[in-house]
Amino acid sequence: MAAPRNDSPTGEEREGPDLTPPAAGYELYRHKNIGSTETKNWHGLYWARRNAEGDYEIRTVPVSSGEHSAPGGIWPGKSFERYYARVS
Repeated sequence: MAAPRNDSPTGEEREGPDLTPPAAGYELYRHKNIGSTETKNWHGLYWARRNAEGDYEIRTVPVSSGEHSAPGGIWPGKSFERYYARVS
């Protein structure tokens, strides 16, 4: 489900998640099988960056502007990469 966003420079509403990185080093990742999950209204996106141990520090992707990205914890590198792919 896309949420309307009113922060467009033209004043037009935009829909969808806020794709502004929460901090330096974060990249956008999407669940590899988002189309087959049964989770309703989930966009399948996380912000993630690798730490010194090779694991991923993840944060939520807000569904609309005005919301903040929240910490999601640390995922082991191989496990995260099995389920998520970097969005290019």
